[in-house]
Amino acid sequence: MASSNFNLTQFIGAIREDSLARVNRFEVFINAPSTLISKNIANSGAVSLYCEMASLPPVNISTKSFKIFGPTYQRPFGAEYGGEGISLTFHVDRDMQVKKFFDEWTAKVVDPDTGFVGYQEDYATTISLRQLDEQDNVTYEIELSEAFPRSINLLELNNSAQNQTHRLNVLFAYRYWKDKGREFETAPMDIPKIRRFPQVPVVDNRVGDIGNPMGDVSNYGNYW
Repeated sequence: MASSNFNLTQFIGAIREDSLARVNRFEVFINAPSTLISKNIANSGAVSLYCEMASLPPVNISTKSFKIFGPTYQRPFGAEYGGEGISLTFHVDRDMQVKKFFDEWTAKVVDPDTGFVGYQEDYATTISLRQLDEQDNVTYEIELSEAFPRSINLLELNNSAQNQTHRLNVLFAYRYWKDKGREFETAPMDIPKIRRFPQVPVVDNRVGDIGNPMGDVSNYGNYW
């Protein structure tokens, strides 16, 4: 009869040596967009300090079923990083500066007066989520890219709740997240400029220049 691989003594020894990650040992840092006016609170990092609750985002590998011979297998073709939203909860200070900070930020996303959507570079930013150990050392860190507040919950005002404080829940959208401690096995892909900054094609001006009205037909239709 085969014996179990689990050994209680080894498990207890491993926990005593390495310990376990604590849910309450974390920190959040919001790199506030430079377009925000409330720089006194954005630069001081007070908003990040008021964060009470956060979550480490998920990742889901998208697959499709393939069958060539024998049992069906799953073929990966992409990844989704849960960018629809991640929730952060903040304490609210007495002067409501935390609430004003996010009000101003959402106004950069969609102007409440005109209804116009702002430029992404004016409202999208990065948010860092860090897991800490008991000595406040960063043991794990991820970065949300192109993040912005998508939804801000209501704050209830109630005469019967005398010794309670406001907690502001903000839902952030983002494009993807990455592990800051992971080392890339290969160099980042060099994406051509035309794909990174798509523009309207421009005909090569070498065609039809002075002295050669018809130009070099081999260059006709070339783009920058």
